[in-house]
Amino acid sequence: MLNQQSTLLPCVDSYIEPLLTSVLKTDKLGICCGTVEVDSVSSSCGRTKGDRFKLSIPYAKQNLVWNVLFDSQCPEMGPDFLFNDNTFLTDMDIDTVSHKIPSLAQWNPNDKNALVNVLIELLSCYKQYQIDLLQKQNRLQIEYNMLIKSTEVKSKDVEIILLPLGSKPTEAKFLISLSIDVSKLPHSMTESRSNVAMLLVTFCGADWNRIIPELVFPKYIEKMLGGANALHLPNFSSDTCLADYVPDVENYIAGRMNLLAESLEKRRSFTAQMLSFLCNKVIEYDTVNHTYITILLQKDDFQCILFVNLSLVFPRERPTCLFQSIYHMTNERTLYSEKVDLPYHPQWSTEKIRDEFISFVEQYIKKFKHNSCSLYP
Repeated sequence: MLNQQSTLLPCVDSYIEPLLTSVLKTDKLGICCGTVEVDSVSSSCGRTKGDRFKLSIPYAKQNLVWNVLFDSQCPEMGPDFLFNDNTFLTDMDIDTVSHKIPSLAQWNPNDKNALVNVLIELLSCYKQYQIDLLQKQNRLQIEYNMLIKSTEVKSKDVEIILLPLGSKPTEAKFLISLSIDVSKLPHSMTESRSNVAMLLVTFCGADWNRIIPELVFPKYIEKMLGGANALHLPNFSSDTCLADYVPDVENYIAGRMNLLAESLEKRRSFTAQMLSFLCNKVIEYDTVNHTYITILLQKDDFQCILFVNLSLVFPRERPTCLFQSIYHMTNERTLYSEKVDLPYHPQWSTEKIRDEFISFVEQYIKKFKHNSCSLYP
């Protein structure tokens, strides 16, 4: 994101630029994944360099739009703010600032993280402001209090927003950071700094009785779990509460994670079996996730390539195999290939799968040679 917005940074006054750069480099200010975006840079006094800009801050799967107003003529002064929620901090005075936003009251323009710290404190204030609004909504207040008191979820793990902003709410969103262990997933899938699974629960309708749950994952974890369409959340029935539902969701995801971990071990074992028996024939294989092996086969004077792919739920799904000729082309000017089904049962051991695989391949290459050569009678 910083690279995408780097063209805006030269437009900012020199003393503001390191402050804004630090904001854009921050992974997240709250629990919501996603970086802050900057827009609408302008100047308060007609200078070529801007000292005010608009920030879009991820919060509860929404974007809070805050205008940040510096004064280039007084660089030692901290910024002012205009919030898109015009009911937020309407009572701000010097005592409020000192208590709730100490980084602004004790503004240090020489600290490159000064603006980041202020934004974090403001976001904390905003979350508390939204929690206070729950007091007017009996069902929502009970849901929140029970969630915090009856589960391992803490206040710091939840972001809440009532919509529309500044008026009678018709929708409430609870974004909850879930306790999920991703350590068993392949390293490449867990090296991101945003390893977090979240549950977004939207309350709406009369008496807040229409409830829509949604899982929120980083893309790489969602892909590992088989994509958004492969995930089926437990039902949020009318007699369910968040305090009961969140543990159910965590258990559901933990089960999916365990299946992935077991599948990884089975794929790793299968790959090891192939390397042991076909080491001089393996062209390449997936050393991290163990999802594919490419093998050079030979029968008499005939050679072909075999592509073996293992799904993320192997051994529940059989491997897919594609034989490809290195000599023969189709009428479409592509290399001749055949996709075949192996003899297979998901309850077989990896040794049994290996033996059946090798036996089948040794027999099928004869048929593949005949089929590919018959293209040129």
